[in-house]
Parts: sequence; C-alpha cells; structure tokens
Amino acid sequence: MHCRSTMIRVLLLALCVCAVRGTECETSTPAPTEPPCDCALNTIQDGQLLKAPGDAAVYLVLDGCRRHVPNPTTFNNLFRAWDCITETAFSNLICPCDPITDGAILIKTVSNPTVYFLTNGRKWPIANPVTFETFCFDWGKIRIIPDNVALALHFVPTGPLIPI
Repeated sequence: MHCRSTMIRVLLLALCVCAVRGTECETSTPAPTEPPCDCALNTIQDGQLLKAPGDAAVYLVLDGCRRHVPNPTTFNNLFRAWDCITETAFSNLICPCDPITDGAILIKTVSNPTVYFLTNGRKWPIANPVTFETFCFDWGKIRIIPDNVALALHFVPTGPLIPI
C-alpha cells in the first residue's frame, strides 16, 4: 500500500483555488475512502539501508520509500557489508513500495560505464560513483556483460535514474 495522505493534502490544497481569488474555501470536503497513513515519502533518506530494532527485515530506501531486501543472498549480490544497515525505530514511517526482486543484481556492459540496479523487471541507472557509494553498493559485485549480449539489456525497461 502506498501512502496517499500527502497526495490527498495536495489535492485538497489544489481544490482551494477560491483562496487565490480572495474568497473563503469550501470547508466541507468528503472524507477519504481509505484511512490516512502515518508514513511519508522521504527522498532525503534515499540510499540508506534500514531495519527496525529486533526485526531481521532489511529495507533499501529508494525513490522516497522503503523496499524490502528479500534475503541475505540478494543483499550480498548488491551491497558492500552488513554494517551499512542503520537500525532505527523510525524505518516503518517511510512508505513501503515494491520489494527488491529475489536475486536482484548490479549490471553493466563492457563498453558502457553506466551501472544498472536490475530489479522488478527494470534496470535503474545509477547516476554516478557518489550515488553508488551512498547506496553502499559494492563495486566488486557488478556483473559485466559482453557487448554482444548487451542487446538483450536494451529490451529491459529502464527505471528512473537513481540520483543523490
């Protein structure tokens, strides 16, 4: 479930265009159909690996929301070390999104310096080495594919650029 409370607030503000005209806004708005959530999209924390105290689940914050890392094998495919994880009681306040695919990898071609985070049927280009380091990705875990196989990578949908 994605957090929609911020979106609802923005929509309600947009509906108050009468305030721009100097008249009072209509205060009777219908109640949202789903209960408000207490999470927030938080791109400031993009790149952090988080877990709650006493919980084994690890999450990567990407695109402002937390994505579950499904298992140690997937973690080890991507990240430098387990000490990159920050334990915080507030990790559940970041909205959940699609989990990382079991077996997700880092990939690049021989002739192109762009490194991609391959998960959920998409390749997410990583903006630069600073971003790579911020996400605690491991340079030694990048799978380099030959250019003659790279054509297949062209057919994998491209996700948004991972910036920092």
